[in-house]
Amino acid sequence: MWCLLGATGLSVMGNAVVAMALPWLILQRTGSATAAGLVGAAAVLPGVLSAMFGSALIDRAGRKLVSNGADVLSALAVAAVPIVDALFGINAAVMALLVAIGATFDGPGMAARESLRPDVAKHSGVPLVKLNAWGETVDSLGAFGGPALAGLLIGFIGPADTLWVTVGMFLMAVVLVWFGVPRVPPRPQAREESYLRSVRTGLVFVLRDPVLRSVTMMSVIAMIFLSPIDPVFFPAYLQGEAVPPALAGLVLAAFPVGTVIGAMGYGVVAERLNMRLTLGVGLLLAGVGLSLYVFTPPVYGMIALAVAIGIVAGPLNPIVATAHQQRTPDHLRGRVIGTVVALSSALTPVGLLAAGPVIDGFGAPFGFVVIGAGCALTALYCFCSKGIRTIDTPQPSPGLPSATV
Repeated sequence: MWCLLGATGLSVMGNAVVAMALPWLILQRTGSATAAGLVGAAAVLPGVLSAMFGSALIDRAGRKLVSNGADVLSALAVAAVPIVDALFGINAAVMALLVAIGATFDGPGMAARESLRPDVAKHSGVPLVKLNAWGETVDSLGAFGGPALAGLLIGFIGPADTLWVTVGMFLMAVVLVWFGVPRVPPRPQAREESYLRSVRTGLVFVLRDPVLRSVTMMSVIAMIFLSPIDPVFFPAYLQGEAVPPALAGLVLAAFPVGTVIGAMGYGVVAERLNMRLTLGVGLLLAGVGLSLYVFTPPVYGMIALAVAIGIVAGPLNPIVATAHQQRTPDHLRGRVIGTVVALSSALTPVGLLAAGPVIDGFGAPFGFVVIGAGCALTALYCFCSKGIRTIDTPQPSPGLPSATV
């Protein structure tokens, strides 16, 4: 269990470091924000497509093999960046291609690690809902620690050498999974149908299961409104309020800190809480908290508010992950989780593209009211959806520790 959690943390943190170090390197070499933006955008579509079409590989080749293979290939893609920089110099088009290649492996790798959780829960005797809470806590710690580590490394050794550190992190994750996670061989049935038919099977299962279909729709709605917060709304908001960079970093770091607290707290009491009610109330409270930024509180008020929002939102991802895993047969788990990841992210660009006109037309503070309204809309869907009404009556896979809530 600890090896899987450690590998998850290393992989997530490695990606977070790359997300900061790579644009920094491009800006340092070219001075072009457009080039940095092009490289960042290059990761979106490959990530969505690979999560969808790479998901069948998890069930055909095995979860452990795909998890390790994704991290090895990510390490090679990241290592290529400083090598190309040293030999030929930075070219935005080449960097975008390398980033797209690296992003291609992120979706299957993430889905494979999440697919391993029920196996590890069964092996270690830990209730699945608790392991998911711990896993999401580790995700948040990686997302929180990655930018901080990147800032330190860039300051001491520069962005190019920082990328080499992330290569080591990906390879350490491979070692932990290889030696510390039990291998579950793929079922022969997964290879009997064509690859595209395997992908279709996962998609059809998600669309036909009322809980999975409803939870995925809830995630789609939420991601449209929430995805622009870190990359668009907060930078514009903090810059508009003339917040110094160091304090701006604290505001941005406060969200994952709160998420860690919320996820850990949920892990302690999860078996006594109603998942549907926790989802709806968490979304509603997060929306109220985000809307309060319209009043432009002082910096330390922004930080406290961000922590509070993170706490109430902390249980959301563990609940969603548990619903995915408990509703999915073992032999379909990789395909279903990969499909859900892809569908949930599919409309993220809509939110990112809409954020700019909202800020330009009405200002960043008003944008947080829009986000808050989006959270309220998502909460309303959660309370009204017939599928989510049955989320608390799971159909667990045989042999999983009980996680009834």
